[in-house]
Amino acid sequence: EPMATTSSSKMRLTLTLALALAFPSLASPSGLATARRGTGSLTVIRPFYRSGGTGCFRRLARVRASSDESDVVLQGLKAANPITGLIKPIMAEAAKIQAGNYDKTATRTQIEKDIKEFPLIVYSYTLSPFCTKAVEVLKAEGANPKVIELGPEWLPGLISNEGAAIRAQLGEMYGRTSMPHVFIGGESIGGLVDGTPGLLPLKEQGILSDKLKAAGAL
Repeated sequence: EPMATTSSSKMRLTLTLALALAFPSLASPSGLATARRGTGSLTVIRPFYRSGGTGCFRRLARVRASSDESDVVLQGLKAANPITGLIKPIMAEAAKIQAGNYDKTATRTQIEKDIKEFPLIVYSYTLSPFCTKAVEVLKAEGANPKVIELGPEWLPGLISNEGAAIRAQLGEMYGRTSMPHVFIGGESIGGLVDGTPGLLPLKEQGILSDKLKAAGAL
């Protein structure tokens, strides 16, 4: 019984975090990443566990950003990324369960076909702020990515059967079930903030534009 309670509590925390990340507009004033308009400040929180497995939120840091709202959003997503990392192992297993008994060979073949055909692909959720920002970053570079939407979000009832299969197969092929998943010239670079090495790290290193040009995406 105690083990079941702990597992249940952790699952509730996982879903709370995932919902807050997927729908930041629903976060409370002390929520995951709350921008205070006009002040250029952002309050970020993180989870921690008490004995028995119950979770709650604690303020982690106040991140200073420019007064431009888009910058505040970007800073918030970067600050939230370590939190998403905490639940990735759980989400990887959930992706397999959610996909069920799908045709792995056909799904793998379709993924390989797509990343070969298009120089720039973003596997995405329509409601994910991480996915939205990734597409914005690429378009700001002058690229026009092929965006493959798996559904509004990963939540049951929102992701399509095909989307769930693609998500699970991407996990098997590249060890990544979170979205966005960006491919440049057939190479997986990961997501917005992290990956191999990730979209923003490429941009910060000053090599994103060159990589896009080399792939024929510009």
